[in-house]
Amino acid sequence: MTRRPLFHRVYGDALAEIPRPIVRLHDIGAGRTRRGAATIRVGRSFIAKVVRAAAGLPPAGEQVPVTVEMTANEDGEIWRRRFGDFPLDTRVRPGKAPATIEETLGPVTAILRLVPDGTGVQQIPEGYRLLGLSLPGVLWPDLDVRESAEGGVYRFKVVMRLWGVLIQSYEGWLETTDGT
Repeated sequence: MTRRPLFHRVYGDALAEIPRPIVRLHDIGAGRTRRGAATIRVGRSFIAKVVRAAAGLPPAGEQVPVTVEMTANEDGEIWRRRFGDFPLDTRVRPGKAPATIEETLGPVTAILRLVPDGTGVQQIPEGYRLLGLSLPGVLWPDLDVRESAEGGVYRFKVVMRLWGVLIQSYEGWLETTDGT
């Protein structure tokens, strides 16, 4: 028997409220690749440059081709993103609390609560770990992540700030039907 996709399990009963393009995007089966484009903005401050370099975040660009290869594994999913030629890989697994996921990028894990509504899903940070150790709130980046659907198209927006300083933002779209 095939296991339900990670995000579908975490959404639970709220899955019925979520726009279909978001549900389709997360319906990865054993694995799926999605394509689209994004506009990436980067902060210019010293702190932004240091954080982006340490996290391995992609450079700025307009309408950058995006490929996201999502693969199921025993405890969650591996997301291999490419912004143009720039790779950004994360591991996603169910969180310990209901309606949460844990997404790991390098040595940092973000604990995110998924809050669905009729227009999309907001991912709200509930904590961060560095090398497995909980970070105090003063070191938490302000992360604003939103998945939505516009005209039947899956859209995403991610904005990261630290102490009010823009680190990086990217927004764009991904196809959610095979062969499109």
